Amino acid sequence: MHEEEHTIEDVGIVTAVNGSTVSVEMQRGGGCKTCAMRGMCFSKNTPAVFKIETTIQVEPGDSVLLEVSPKARVLSSLLIFILPIVFLGIGYAIGSVFFTELIAALISMAFMGLGFFVIHFVDKAIGKDLSVTIRRKL
Repeated sequence: MHEEEHTIEDVGIVTAVNGSTVSVEMQRGGGCKTCAMRGMCFSKNTPAVFKIETTIQVEPGDSVLLEVSPKARVLSSLLIFILPIVFLGIGYAIGSVFFTELIAALISMAFMGLGFFVIHFVDKAIGKDLSVTIRRKL
């Protein structure tokens, strides 16, 4: 199979153009439609916005086909769904050594919250580097 066959495409709306850098607001669809956890990734009222370098001539308001690499989707899924559970387990393991079960459970919840906090900073640090490209103008 070719790489193209594994790539999931999404539709976005161009919101701004600054030279070769384009701001694109991703519309829910494509992979989101088939995902059971579609409400978890980003708020229903807050669309995902990407700044993308492109040579394709577009204007604000244009619809474009976006290509998100499978590697980026897997990394995002791991961060969103696995990291909080890992933090939960670490918190419980640490808490159970020093405290009663109830306090260990509370510590594990605090660690899980810390995991979401870590996700927020990782997203800020590497989120803009996700491989999102404009495939073509619709």
